[in-house]
Amino acid sequence: MKLKVEIPNSNYWKKQIKCQYACPVHTDARGYVRAIAEGNFEQAYLIARAPNPLASICGRVCGAPCEAACRRGSIDKSVSIRGLKRSAVENSEALKTPLDVIKKIRTNLENRECIDIEDLGAFLINVESGKFKKMHEKSVGIIGSGPAGLAGAHDLALMGFSVTIYEMEPIPAGMLYLGIPAYRLPRELIDAEIGVIKSLGVKIITSCTVGKDVTFEELRRRHDAVVIAVGCKKSRSLPIPGADASGVLGGVEFLRDVSLDLPRDIGTKVVVIGGGNVAYDIARSALRQQQVDVVNTALHEREGIHISLVCLESENEMLADEIEILEGEEEGVMRHNGYGPQKILTEQGRVKGVLFYKVTSVFDENNRFNPQYDPSDTLTLEADTVLFAVGQSSDVSFIDPKKDGLEINERGNIVCDPETFSTSADGVFLAGDLAYGPRLMIDAIASGKKVARSIYHKVSGIKIETKIEKVHTPIEDYSREMGYEKIRRQVFETVDVKDRMFNHKIVIEKGFTSGQAQIEGARCLDCGVNTIFDGNKCILCGGCVDVCPELCLKLVPVAKLQGDKSIFKLFDLMKKRKQTDKLTAIIKDEEKCIRCALCAIRCPVDAITMERFTFKEILR
Repeated sequence: MKLKVEIPNSNYWKKQIKCQYACPVHTDARGYVRAIAEGNFEQAYLIARAPNPLASICGRVCGAPCEAACRRGSIDKSVSIRGLKRSAVENSEALKTPLDVIKKIRTNLENRECIDIEDLGAFLINVESGKFKKMHEKSVGIIGSGPAGLAGAHDLALMGFSVTIYEMEPIPAGMLYLGIPAYRLPRELIDAEIGVIKSLGVKIITSCTVGKDVTFEELRRRHDAVVIAVGCKKSRSLPIPGADASGVLGGVEFLRDVSLDLPRDIGTKVVVIGGGNVAYDIARSALRQQQVDVVNTALHEREGIHISLVCLESENEMLADEIEILEGEEEGVMRHNGYGPQKILTEQGRVKGVLFYKVTSVFDENNRFNPQYDPSDTLTLEADTVLFAVGQSSDVSFIDPKKDGLEINERGNIVCDPETFSTSADGVFLAGDLAYGPRLMIDAIASGKKVARSIYHKVSGIKIETKIEKVHTPIEDYSREMGYEKIRRQVFETVDVKDRMFNHKIVIEKGFTSGQAQIEGARCLDCGVNTIFDGNKCILCGGCVDVCPELCLKLVPVAKLQGDKSIFKLFDLMKKRKQTDKLTAIIKDEEKCIRCALCAIRCPVDAITMERFTFKEILR
């Protein structure tokens, strides 16, 4: 049987740092996690903040694709990367001095090892060197102050543009403020990050609805480019009988009212339809709106109080994070899995309950969303309020596609170039959910940064092109923390359920202590470190294979290998030398390697070295 192998190139080594490679803004998570392991929280924050203008917020609510990619997850559980980012913020003074944070990131550049073009320090050096021309006397208008709008404004301001954000709500930050409950995301963090962006000269006009207070046409006249970054702020409904009854509400709109402290009478029997994180945010916020005393009795045991969450998926298939489900259960959310809504039951035009059928399948044979039900297996829940959490949509009623020259596709969405986010209207760009549909917050941040570069190219005529400088450096006296491979993932402590229900602004997760953070940081396998083999020294003794605790090394005949064109070129060379039947290769399973260095220690001829891969992406 042939074994598929790959000959490493520069991109191969970048991909080995899986957390950074998976991050849409290419944050060097490995770098800040290892800095925390060494107790250097200030350095950790600067690494995390360098490519991400909303780093402190991501430390609380990011979807964390870095954790999903983390190689440690192949062994036991991934490193708590998001939690460690929070620790970096909480133990650093940098965010407390917003006017200095940009300067610190610039001067700290030499202490960072894996520098992507998104790194703010590298960007500023390019500006100082003259490679990057600042766009003074040019302006950009951004509609929407959510993560995409804020990230775009941040980078555009650094490029020299005059930036104005137009926000329809009375406060900036969009869904960060209005869609994420305060018990998950403290408002002072949002204010601090916005403070940094404002310090760059960005102007934010709140309570300004485009189409009412100012026309889209007027914005295009005012600015050299306009970015539409309104996000998905409207709840989707369901085409079922009774969906328009009094007491049936959009969940996103409900969260907005809670965030703005607007009164909302939701009664005592609430049914939330949906199974994602937003559904749990809605259900848990509804619980807090009840303002009941839970000191002596669990909420779900109190007579008359019922907050139910119903979703199509089984518990194992739910989109909500495990911690959301667990904390929701602690607080009293009654979960019903595998049921789909068929009818809102009403009385005199007002909701009185919901009828559900048992789900037999969610997707069809082509893996398309197509729920099927068993009408003989029903669930009926009483309700005086029903909250939909089954998806969200955008409101772009302020545009006239024909008049504004915007192409609309068959689904009613504005068409944009997937690479540049430019539209068919000259100087108009999209960002965030409007550009590609609902995704993670970090994707919205990445799109804001990307559209800033597209606008720079559009206005200046200069395309930002990069090249990578990379190097492998042998590590002298390489060592790891004692027993690092056995350390279990640290878990956040939470505020006691009896205490956290009094006020919807009490933050539930306590975060790591500095000591806990260092222990969790020590779990990182430090995937920037690689075992490098010198074929000229190797004597094929097999000692490295024997000593490897993860069995990630093998000695195999070259004739049993297969791969891409680079492998075939090597084989052709060997055939010319008549060596393919004689040679043996050492192959390595990167997914299993824990960077323990036992192979290097065991090698009798020093054919194996532990080397650190570093790179810097710079302008051409």
